Amino acid sequence: MKRNLTFFLLIVLLTGCATGPLKLTYKPGQIPESSKVSKPLIILLKPYVDSREDIDPHYIGDIKATVYDVYSDKLTIEKGVAAFVTDAVRAHLTAAGFTVKESGVGQVAHDYGDIMMSGEIRKFRFDIGGRDEIEIEIASQLRSGKTGRVIWDGVISEKDDRYAGVFGNSRKTIISYISKTLARAINKTIAEMKTNIEKAEGTIPSTLPIDEPSIPEGMGRIFVRTEPPRAKVYIGDIYYGLSPLTIDIEQGVYEFVIKLGGFKDNRERVAIQRGHKIDMELTLEKE
Repeated sequence: MKRNLTFFLLIVLLTGCATGPLKLTYKPGQIPESSKVSKPLIILLKPYVDSREDIDPHYIGDIKATVYDVYSDKLTIEKGVAAFVTDAVRAHLTAAGFTVKESGVGQVAHDYGDIMMSGEIRKFRFDIGGRDEIEIEIASQLRSGKTGRVIWDGVISEKDDRYAGVFGNSRKTIISYISKTLARAINKTIAEMKTNIEKAEGTIPSTLPIDEPSIPEGMGRIFVRTEPPRAKVYIGDIYYGLSPLTIDIEQGVYEFVIKLGGFKDNRERVAIQRGHKIDMELTLEKE
């Protein structure tokens, strides 16, 4: 009896006393160049939504093989899947060089960030058996913080399997495997983000002051943005370029003419003041 008790205590010491749901931790790891921010941008991050149908938000899979410090046939996590993924995305974006702000009630996107980011978790499953199988599928959407226009809407999936080895799984190995798999999915997401932000060709001007040079002495500044973009901008009869466009000009009252094929011309009289900046946002009307 004494020997059995000693053996039992030894097992407890070796395996630890951890019971209940896994407390997942997320480590972005080394960020590849394809996922690093190429220009300073502020991301307004909305919490991701768990869209898995009829599934407990804490459940992520079945256990059909020995996990020496998990005493259940169901794999669950302490924090819900949506909250865990949101925290992971936030940590990864920050590590990649973005400035991340939280989306709260009553906030307006363009007051807080260059880009509004949101999404949903469609699959998040890790089944432990003869071979461990993991599958993560996350849908994300980016919108311009100024116009609300969709910049990118895509789905990233990661699927993998492995043999845990003769010693099987533990809470530590499970947490590490989930973190690494999720990191691959988020890296792919950020790489897609970068590609589509670059395609937008400046339709997301950074709200960070380091991106914007000072206004030349004795002049004012106007930023012209149109929806759709790439409209021709004239002041009087002089062509200045395609929207979105920043123009530094002397103080005065000017007539701006905006032209785009298939849309009605738009004329606006604007007073420019020395040392001041004006944002002119126009939604063009189809002919």
